[in-house]
Amino acid sequence: MSIITAKFISKLLRFFNLGATTLPGRIALKMKYNILNTLSKGVEIICITGTNGKTTSCALVEHALKNEGYSYFINKSGANMISGVATSFIENSSVFGKCKKEYAILECDENSFPEISRYLDAEIVAVTNVFRDQLDRYGETETTLKTIVSATHNMPEAVLVLNADCPLTYSISEKCENEIITFGINADYKLKSADDNRFCPICKSELIYKSKVYAQLGNYYCPRCAFRRAYPDVCAEEITVLDDGSSEFFINGNKRELMSTSLGGIYNVYNYCCAYAILKTLGIKSNSLNTFSGAFGRMERFSGDGFEVLMLLVKNPVGFSNCINFASKMSGYNFVFALNDNEADGIDVSWIWGALMIWRCG
Repeated sequence: MSIITAKFISKLLRFFNLGATTLPGRIALKMKYNILNTLSKGVEIICITGTNGKTTSCALVEHALKNEGYSYFINKSGANMISGVATSFIENSSVFGKCKKEYAILECDENSFPEISRYLDAEIVAVTNVFRDQLDRYGETETTLKTIVSATHNMPEAVLVLNADCPLTYSISEKCENEIITFGINADYKLKSADDNRFCPICKSELIYKSKVYAQLGNYYCPRCAFRRAYPDVCAEEITVLDDGSSEFFINGNKRELMSTSLGGIYNVYNYCCAYAILKTLGIKSNSLNTFSGAFGRMERFSGDGFEVLMLLVKNPVGFSNCINFASKMSGYNFVFALNDNEADGIDVSWIWGALMIWRCG
Protein backbone atom coordinates (compact mmCIF):
# COMPACT_ATOMS: atom_id res chain seq x y z
CA MET A 1 0.00 0.00 0.00
CA SER A 2 2.85 2.42 0.83
CA ILE A 3 4.42 1.97 -2.64
CA ILE A 4 1.11 2.39 -4.47
CA THR A 5 0.28 5.52 -2.46
CA ALA A 6 3.72 7.05 -3.07
CA LYS A 7 3.54 6.29 -6.81
CA PHE A 8 0.12 7.92 -7.06
CA ILE A 9 1.36 11.05 -5.27
CA SER A 10 4.44 11.17 -7.52
CA LYS A 11 2.33 11.04 -10.70
CA LEU A 12 -0.07 13.64 -9.32
CA LEU A 13 2.74 16.05 -8.46
CA ARG A 14 4.36 15.62 -11.86
CA PHE A 15 1.03 16.14 -13.63
CA PHE A 16 0.78 19.57 -12.01
CA ASN A 17 4.51 20.28 -12.61
CA LEU A 18 5.13 20.57 -8.87
CA GLY A 19 8.14 18.26 -8.77
CA ALA A 20 8.20 14.91 -7.03
CA THR A 21 11.74 14.53 -5.69
CA THR A 22 11.13 14.08 -1.94
CA LEU A 23 7.45 14.14 -0.91
CA PRO A 24 6.51 10.65 -2.22
CA GLY A 25 9.46 9.15 -0.38
CA ARG A 26 8.66 11.07 2.81
CA ILE A 27 5.10 9.73 2.81
CA ALA A 28 6.24 6.17 2.04
CA LEU A 29 8.75 6.30 4.91
CA LYS A 30 5.97 7.46 7.27
CA MET A 31 3.84 4.50 6.23
CA LYS A 32 6.73 1.99 6.31
CA TYR A 33 9.97 3.27 7.86
CA ASN A 34 12.15 0.45 6.45
CA ILE A 35 10.72 0.48 2.93
CA LEU A 36 14.22 0.90 1.47
CA ASN A 37 15.12 -2.59 2.74
CA THR A 38 12.53 -4.02 0.34
CA LEU A 39 13.07 -1.68 -2.60
CA SER A 40 16.88 -2.03 -2.68
CA LYS A 41 17.04 -5.84 -2.83
CA GLY A 42 18.91 -7.15 -5.85
CA VAL A 43 20.24 -3.72 -6.87
CA GLU A 44 23.94 -2.88 -7.09
CA ILE A 45 24.15 0.37 -5.12
CA ILE A 46 26.82 3.08 -5.50
CA CYS A 47 26.72 5.72 -2.75
CA ILE A 48 28.74 8.91 -3.22
CA THR A 49 29.12 11.32 -0.31
CA GLY A 50 31.52 14.03 0.84
CA THR A 51 31.58 17.83 0.88
CA ASN A 52 32.37 18.80 -2.72
CA GLY A 53 32.09 16.89 -5.99
CA LYS A 54 29.19 14.53 -5.20
CA THR A 55 26.90 15.69 -8.00
CA THR A 56 29.58 15.73 -10.71
CA SER A 57 31.03 12.36 -9.63
CA CYS A 58 27.54 10.80 -9.72
CA ALA A 59 26.87 12.33 -13.14
CA LEU A 60 30.19 10.97 -14.47
CA VAL A 61 29.32 7.44 -13.30
CA GLU A 62 25.83 7.84 -14.78
CA HIS A 63 27.34 8.93 -18.11
CA ALA A 64 29.55 5.83 -18.25
CA LEU A 65 26.74 3.40 -17.32
CA LYS A 66 24.45 4.96 -19.94
CA ASN A 67 27.07 4.74 -22.67
CA GLU A 68 27.88 1.13 -21.79
CA GLY A 69 24.20 0.17 -21.97
CA TYR A 70 23.58 -0.63 -18.29
CA SER A 71 20.20 -0.25 -16.62
CA TYR A 72 20.40 2.31 -13.79
CA PHE A 73 18.76 5.21 -11.98
CA ILE A 74 20.12 8.21 -10.13
CA ASN A 75 18.60 10.54 -7.52
CA LYS A 76 18.81 13.80 -9.46
CA SER A 77 17.73 17.35 -8.59
CA GLY A 78 19.71 17.45 -5.35
CA ALA A 79 17.38 14.97 -3.64
CA ASN A 80 20.23 13.48 -1.59
CA MET A 81 18.50 12.96 1.78
CA ILE A 82 16.64 9.77 2.73
CA SER A 83 13.28 11.01 1.41
CA GLY A 84 14.85 11.75 -1.98
CA VAL A 85 16.60 8.36 -2.07
CA ALA A 86 13.29 6.63 -1.19
CA THR A 87 11.47 8.58 -3.92
CA SER A 88 14.04 7.49 -6.51
CA PHE A 89 13.66 3.82 -5.57
CA ILE A 90 9.85 4.08 -5.60
CA GLU A 91 9.79 5.64 -9.06
CA ASN A 92 12.04 2.87 -10.41
CA SER A 93 10.24 -0.07 -8.79
CA SER A 94 7.09 -2.01 -9.58
CA VAL A 95 3.99 -1.75 -7.36
CA PHE A 96 5.21 -4.99 -5.77
CA GLY A 97 8.50 -3.40 -4.66
CA LYS A 98 10.79 -4.98 -7.26
CA CYS A 99 13.37 -2.53 -8.61
CA LYS A 100 13.45 -2.46 -12.41
CA LYS A 101 17.06 -1.29 -12.68
CA GLU A 102 20.40 -3.03 -12.25
CA TYR A 103 22.32 -0.14 -10.66
CA ALA A 104 21.41 2.70 -8.29
CA ILE A 105 23.70 5.75 -8.26
CA LEU A 106 22.96 7.64 -5.05
CA GLU A 107 24.26 11.06 -4.08
CA CYS A 108 24.07 11.04 -0.27
CA ASP A 109 24.01 14.11 1.95
CA GLU A 110 26.65 13.70 4.66
CA ASN A 111 24.23 14.28 7.54
CA SER A 112 21.60 11.95 6.10
CA PHE A 113 24.06 9.21 5.14
CA PRO A 114 23.99 7.34 8.50
CA GLU A 115 20.21 7.04 8.30
CA ILE A 116 20.30 6.01 4.62
CA SER A 117 23.04 3.44 5.30
CA ARG A 118 20.88 1.55 7.82
CA TYR A 119 18.59 0.36 5.04
CA LEU A 120 20.93 -0.20 2.09
CA ASP A 121 23.56 -2.82 1.29
CA ALA A 122 25.84 -0.79 -0.97
CA GLU A 123 28.38 -2.30 -3.32
CA ILE A 124 30.52 0.86 -3.25
CA VAL A 125 30.74 3.89 -0.95
CA ALA A 126 32.83 6.75 -2.36
CA VAL A 127 33.93 9.73 -0.24
CA THR A 128 35.09 12.69 -2.32
CA ASN A 129 36.58 14.92 0.41
CA VAL A 130 35.77 16.53 3.78
CA PHE A 131 35.80 20.33 4.01
CA ARG A 132 34.11 22.90 6.24
CA ASP A 133 30.58 23.35 4.89
CA GLN A 134 27.27 24.87 6.07
CA LEU A 135 28.17 25.20 9.75
CA ASP A 136 24.49 25.53 10.67
CA ARG A 137 23.91 21.99 9.35
CA TYR A 138 27.18 20.08 9.51
CA GLY A 139 29.28 21.67 12.25
CA GLU A 140 33.05 21.37 12.03
CA THR A 141 34.91 18.94 9.80
CA GLU A 142 35.54 16.40 12.58
CA THR A 143 31.78 16.15 13.13
CA THR A 144 31.24 15.50 9.42
CA LEU A 145 33.98 12.86 9.42
CA LYS A 146 32.44 11.03 12.40
CA THR A 147 29.07 11.06 10.65
CA ILE A 148 30.49 9.46 7.51
CA VAL A 149 32.47 6.88 9.51
CA SER A 150 29.32 5.86 11.41
CA ALA A 151 27.58 5.28 8.07
CA THR A 152 30.41 3.10 6.71
CA HIS A 153 30.13 0.92 9.81
CA ASN A 154 26.58 0.10 8.67
CA MET A 155 27.97 -1.15 5.34
CA PRO A 156 30.86 -3.48 6.24
CA GLU A 157 30.77 -5.29 2.88
CA ALA A 158 31.00 -2.14 0.76
CA VAL A 159 34.22 -1.24 -1.05
CA LEU A 160 35.27 2.23 0.11
CA VAL A 161 36.58 4.56 -2.60
CA LEU A 162 38.52 7.28 -0.76
CA ASN A 163 40.37 10.43 -1.75
CA ALA A 164 43.92 9.60 -0.63
CA ASP A 165 44.96 13.27 -0.93
CA CYS A 166 42.51 14.40 1.77
CA PRO A 167 43.87 13.46 5.24
CA LEU A 168 40.41 13.48 6.82
CA THR A 169 38.90 11.30 4.08
CA TYR A 170 41.80 8.86 3.95
CA SER A 171 41.72 8.50 7.76
CA ILE A 172 38.45 6.57 7.31
CA SER A 173 40.67 3.65 6.25
CA GLU A 174 42.08 3.61 9.81
CA LYS A 175 38.61 3.36 11.34
CA CYS A 176 36.96 0.56 9.36
CA GLU A 177 37.73 -2.89 7.99
CA ASN A 178 36.26 -2.45 4.51
CA GLU A 179 38.22 -3.04 1.33
CA ILE A 180 39.80 0.29 0.31
CA ILE A 181 40.39 1.76 -3.16
CA THR A 182 42.05 5.19 -3.34
CA PHE A 183 42.27 7.99 -5.88
CA GLY A 184 44.30 11.19 -6.04
CA ILE A 185 46.50 13.57 -8.02
CA ASN A 186 50.29 13.81 -8.24
CA ALA A 187 50.83 17.56 -8.63
CA ASP A 188 52.14 20.57 -6.73
CA TYR A 189 49.88 23.51 -7.52
CA LYS A 190 49.59 25.15 -4.09
CA LEU A 191 46.46 26.92 -5.29
CA LYS A 192 45.14 29.75 -3.14
CA SER A 193 42.34 28.21 -1.08
CA ALA A 194 40.81 27.91 2.37
CA ASP A 195 42.86 25.41 4.39
CA ASP A 196 40.37 23.62 6.62
CA ASN A 197 42.59 21.07 8.29
CA ARG A 198 46.37 21.06 8.56
CA PHE A 199 46.51 18.53 11.39
CA CYS A 200 46.84 14.77 11.55
CA PRO A 201 43.40 13.19 12.13
CA ILE A 202 45.05 10.45 14.20
CA CYS A 203 47.41 12.24 16.62
CA LYS A 204 46.60 15.95 15.93
CA SER A 205 50.18 16.93 15.05
CA GLU A 206 50.64 19.39 12.19
CA LEU A 207 51.05 17.56 8.89
CA ILE A 208 54.06 18.10 6.63
CA TYR A 209 53.43 18.31 2.88
CA LYS A 210 55.83 17.19 0.15
CA SER A 211 53.42 18.73 -2.37
CA LYS A 212 49.97 20.32 -2.22
CA VAL A 213 47.14 20.72 -4.74
CA TYR A 214 44.77 22.98 -2.79
CA ALA A 215 43.36 23.31 0.75
CA GLN A 216 44.55 20.24 2.71
CA LEU A 217 44.75 18.02 -0.40
CA GLY A 218 48.21 16.80 -1.30
CA ASN A 219 51.07 14.44 -0.48
CA TYR A 220 51.27 14.65 3.32
CA TYR A 221 52.78 12.77 6.23
CA CYS A 222 52.64 13.09 9.97
CA PRO A 223 56.06 13.59 11.64
CA ARG A 224 54.79 12.07 14.88
CA CYS A 225 52.82 8.94 13.95
CA ALA A 226 52.76 6.58 10.96
CA PHE A 227 49.82 8.25 9.20
CA ARG A 228 50.63 9.35 5.64
CA ARG A 229 49.11 9.60 2.20
CA ALA A 230 49.07 6.29 0.33
CA TYR A 231 50.01 6.24 -3.34
CA PRO A 232 46.56 6.22 -5.01
CA ASP A 233 45.23 3.17 -6.85
CA VAL A 234 43.85 5.61 -9.42
CA CYS A 235 46.19 8.57 -9.84
CA ALA A 236 46.17 11.55 -12.22
CA GLU A 237 49.60 12.91 -13.12
CA GLU A 238 51.40 14.91 -15.80
CA ILE A 239 48.50 17.33 -16.21
CA THR A 240 49.35 19.10 -19.49
CA VAL A 241 46.08 20.99 -20.11
CA LEU A 242 43.95 22.65 -17.43
CA ASP A 243 41.90 25.55 -18.77
CA ASP A 244 38.32 26.80 -18.80
CA GLY A 245 37.08 24.17 -21.24
CA SER A 246 39.24 21.08 -20.95
CA SER A 247 41.73 18.97 -19.02
CA GLU A 248 44.35 16.56 -20.24
CA PHE A 249 46.36 14.23 -18.05
CA PHE A 250 47.68 10.72 -17.66
CA ILE A 251 45.87 8.42 -15.27
CA ASN A 252 47.28 5.29 -13.67
CA GLY A 253 44.66 2.61 -13.03
CA ASN A 254 45.18 -0.89 -14.34
CA LYS A 255 47.27 0.74 -17.06
CA ARG A 256 48.59 4.20 -17.89
CA GLU A 257 46.12 6.10 -20.08
CA LEU A 258 46.02 9.59 -21.57
CA MET A 259 42.72 11.28 -20.68
CA SER A 260 41.27 14.31 -22.44
CA THR A 261 38.09 15.71 -20.90
CA SER A 262 35.78 18.67 -21.56
CA LEU A 263 35.86 19.68 -17.87
CA GLY A 264 38.21 22.39 -16.67
CA GLY A 265 39.39 23.01 -13.10
CA ILE A 266 41.64 20.85 -10.95
CA TYR A 267 38.71 19.87 -8.72
CA ASN A 268 37.09 18.19 -11.74
CA VAL A 269 40.21 16.08 -12.20
CA TYR A 270 39.48 14.76 -8.69
CA ASN A 271 35.86 14.09 -9.68
CA TYR A 272 37.07 12.26 -12.78
CA CYS A 273 39.46 10.11 -10.72
CA CYS A 274 36.68 9.30 -8.23
CA ALA A 275 34.36 8.14 -11.03
CA TYR A 276 37.20 6.22 -12.72
CA ALA A 277 37.96 4.40 -9.43
CA ILE A 278 34.28 3.48 -9.00
CA LEU A 279 34.02 2.11 -12.53
CA LYS A 280 37.31 0.25 -12.15
CA THR A 281 35.99 -1.41 -8.99
CA LEU A 282 32.78 -2.43 -10.76
CA GLY A 283 34.70 -3.73 -13.78
CA ILE A 284 32.96 -1.28 -16.13
CA LYS A 285 34.72 0.52 -18.99
CA SER A 286 35.56 4.17 -18.36
CA ASN A 287 36.38 5.26 -21.94
CA SER A 288 33.19 7.33 -22.29
CA LEU A 289 34.12 9.59 -19.35
CA ASN A 290 36.03 11.75 -21.84
CA THR A 291 32.76 12.77 -23.54
CA PHE A 292 31.07 14.01 -20.36
CA SER A 293 30.08 17.69 -20.63
CA GLY A 294 29.04 18.65 -17.09
CA ALA A 295 26.32 18.27 -14.46
CA PHE A 296 23.46 20.62 -13.61
CA GLY A 297 24.85 23.86 -12.16
CA ARG A 298 28.36 22.42 -11.98
CA MET A 299 30.41 23.80 -14.89
CA GLU A 300 27.14 23.78 -16.83
CA ARG A 301 27.08 25.63 -20.16
CA PHE A 302 23.93 26.82 -21.87
CA SER A 303 23.00 29.43 -24.46
CA GLY A 304 21.03 32.62 -23.97
CA ASP A 305 19.88 35.14 -26.57
CA GLY A 306 23.12 35.52 -28.48
CA PHE A 307 25.43 34.68 -25.58
CA GLU A 308 26.79 31.69 -23.69
CA VAL A 309 26.42 31.17 -19.94
CA LEU A 310 28.77 29.14 -17.76
CA MET A 311 27.29 28.36 -14.33
CA LEU A 312 29.54 27.58 -11.36
CA LEU A 313 27.85 26.57 -8.10
CA VAL A 314 29.66 26.89 -4.76
CA LYS A 315 28.50 26.24 -1.21
CA ASN A 316 31.61 26.61 0.95
CA PRO A 317 35.00 28.39 1.13
CA VAL A 318 37.01 25.67 -0.63
CA GLY A 319 34.48 25.42 -3.47
CA PHE A 320 34.47 29.21 -3.80
CA SER A 321 38.28 29.36 -3.90
CA ASN A 322 38.46 26.69 -6.58
CA CYS A 323 35.90 28.39 -8.80
CA ILE A 324 37.68 31.74 -8.42
CA ASN A 325 40.98 30.04 -9.32
CA PHE A 326 39.23 28.64 -12.39
CA ALA A 327 37.44 31.87 -13.38
CA SER A 328 40.49 34.10 -12.89
CA LYS A 329 42.10 32.51 -15.95
CA MET A 330 39.12 33.19 -18.19
CA SER A 331 38.71 36.18 -20.50
CA GLY A 332 35.85 37.61 -22.52
CA TYR A 333 33.21 36.91 -19.84
CA ASN A 334 31.04 39.22 -17.77
CA PHE A 335 30.81 37.90 -14.21
CA VAL A 336 27.63 37.81 -12.12
CA PHE A 337 27.75 36.77 -8.44
CA ALA A 338 24.59 35.66 -6.63
CA LEU A 339 24.34 34.59 -2.97
CA ASN A 340 21.31 32.88 -1.43
CA ASP A 341 20.44 31.81 2.11
CA ASN A 342 17.64 29.38 1.29
CA GLU A 343 17.34 26.46 3.68
CA ALA A 344 18.46 23.84 1.15
CA ASP A 345 21.85 25.54 0.75
CA GLY A 346 22.33 26.72 4.35
CA ILE A 347 20.87 29.80 6.01
CA ASP A 348 24.26 30.78 7.48
CA VAL A 349 26.18 32.57 4.72
CA SER A 350 28.95 33.90 6.97
CA TRP A 351 31.40 31.56 5.22
CA ILE A 352 31.49 33.93 2.26
CA TRP A 353 33.49 36.48 4.29
CA GLY A 354 36.24 33.97 5.05
CA ALA A 355 36.40 32.97 1.39
CA LEU A 356 36.63 36.59 0.25
CA MET A 357 39.35 37.41 2.80
CA ILE A 358 41.57 34.67 1.35
CA TRP A 359 41.53 36.51 -1.95
CA ARG A 360 41.85 39.97 -0.48
CA CYS A 361 44.76 39.10 1.79
CA GLY A 362 46.31 36.26 -0.17
